[in-house]
Amino acid sequence: MPDHVHLLLMINSETEFPFNPLIFARWFQKVTAHPQEDVDIKTWMANAAPRGWDRFDSDLEVALLEQGPMPRGKIPWAKELWVNVSFDARQLSAIRRYIRMNPVRYFWKHDHSDLFKCCPRLKHPALNPALPWSAIGDITILASPFLFLVRLTRKKTIQALEPEIEAYLERAQQGGVPVCGFISPAERVFEARLKALPNVRWIKAVPYGLPERYDPSVEDSRWISARQQLILSSFDTTQYPPFKITRVGCLLMNERIEQMVATLRGE
Repeated sequence: MPDHVHLLLMINSETEFPFNPLIFARWFQKVTAHPQEDVDIKTWMANAAPRGWDRFDSDLEVALLEQGPMPRGKIPWAKELWVNVSFDARQLSAIRRYIRMNPVRYFWKHDHSDLFKCCPRLKHPALNPALPWSAIGDITILASPFLFLVRLTRKKTIQALEPEIEAYLERAQQGGVPVCGFISPAERVFEARLKALPNVRWIKAVPYGLPERYDPSVEDSRWISARQQLILSSFDTTQYPPFKITRVGCLLMNERIEQMVATLRGE
């Protein structure tokens, strides 16, 4: 990354010495926060490592070597340091993909910084002024007169919903702007097919609050930078914390975006 580093440490609990990954992560943060002299970080960490830690995992070693010498007094750990512990293979795969794609996400966000600033207290004629609206992305998408609601029930199979999905896709190709939470299985299928179409735009509603610093997923970042997607929320973070999806939040979200689209259409 241009301005920070990700370390992926993998431990085999069956063959390694007793090991607590959180303790190691905090120790690593502490001992690297205030280096005393210019030195190759791999050599310095090898000397500073706790008893029993006499070798480096290959991924960690490569990351350390790529860092090179550390300037005196440099503090590499930002306040927003994230420590994630995973015991699940699928989650580990997602973490690996996140790390690989992070440089791309950085440049998307760097080159289109205006699109990645969370817009709080958003006001628009179609939005209920009593609700705490916020958004990230191209706000002008909200001004389209061709917004339409997409809601695909969980009570039917994806095969049974195929005619509705195809009708929504055709409408999007004709210039319509779908508004959807993309939560149900059929809605996620619709989203994937929507993204495969050229020159389409959409609004992704979320059933939770958007913090001031919102870090979209890899795919969301791609479409936000292309000015094709707007992420929209009508919730505050105190009652509906970021990324926490609840049934109540989903029901309220559906009700609110339905009202929003109806207002815009003069219904």
